[in-house]
Amino acid sequence: MFKTSRWKRLTATTLLIATLLPATSAWAQSLTVVSGDTLGNIAYRNQITVEQLKLANHLTSDTIMVGQTLYIPPSSLVYTVKSGDVLWKIAATYGISIQSIVNVNQLPTADDLWIGQKLLIPTKASSDQSEQPKPATGQDKPWVENVSYKVAAGDTPWTISIAHGIPMSEFLQVNGLSETAYLQIGQMVKVPVHHIPKTAVTGSAYGEYLDWFEAAQYLFPINAVATVTDFATKKTFRVKRTIGASHSDTEPLTTADSAMMKDIWGGSFSWSVRPVIVEVNGRRIAASMTSMPHSIEYIANNDFNGHFDIHFLGSLRHKDNLIDPDHQEAIKIAAGRK
Repeated sequence: MFKTSRWKRLTATTLLIATLLPATSAWAQSLTVVSGDTLGNIAYRNQITVEQLKLANHLTSDTIMVGQTLYIPPSSLVYTVKSGDVLWKIAATYGISIQSIVNVNQLPTADDLWIGQKLLIPTKASSDQSEQPKPATGQDKPWVENVSYKVAAGDTPWTISIAHGIPMSEFLQVNGLSETAYLQIGQMVKVPVHHIPKTAVTGSAYGEYLDWFEAAQYLFPINAVATVTDFATKKTFRVKRTIGASHSDTEPLTTADSAMMKDIWGGSFSWSVRPVIVEVNGRRIAASMTSMPHSIEYIANNDFNGHFDIHFLGSLRHKDNLIDPDHQEAIKIAAGRK
């Protein structure tokens, strides 16, 4: 299994692009249309729907021709692409690999998405045939899949890293590149995709107890928006992770969110530590935060001059690169471990 290092640098944003695939995929069963065949009876014989059969073969009508080759997709759900979707996020939501989605839909590239597009999402069992192999042991632990990426105009290690939710130092190390490396349009590089299995929680009020460097930083990457729940009061506000490597440097989205933070901390922003739950893309993670604004800010007009810190299991302070005991104790409370 890929051993996660403590990546220290993180970066900005771009679109997801990937390499061209072969015309056929390893997962695909194929058949040749014979006289009397229709999409309906082919779908029935293979225990799929006509919609799934048409999506897998990029058919825009119900007309098929004798001698035509059709691909039979594995057991799948149908997903409609919405604004902000990219393949790595969809794959993470369903706990499958990017490659399995690309394969089952026969997408020419991994950025071949548009709003309203329908995609087949293979179920976990069927997607195993098209994924890269998982580690032989520890499959309940986070694991990494390296996917191919085709460099496009304007891409840099910085922008590619943030588009895929990984630290730039991780991208550079995987590809054997230096920080000053220049990428060529059309160059093929590797992009690590982190799969973070859900873990058991103590109860509905608590969050997953996830290590920052191994798991939490990939579930809550730079530019992700989350809902934070104060563990004691259950009051909530929305935030965005705008920067940070050793922990999350975070900002309230709006003036209302800033006001709620101030209210939770007793009427003024403070360095005092409070246990919180960070909810992002359906995952609830045990965390700890202070509310004092400081240093760099990226969001304007939110009545918050700077950013604040959110810590997770094993995250580090900026000032000395050490674990903060107070934050770690608060995280245990949010996870129901104290």
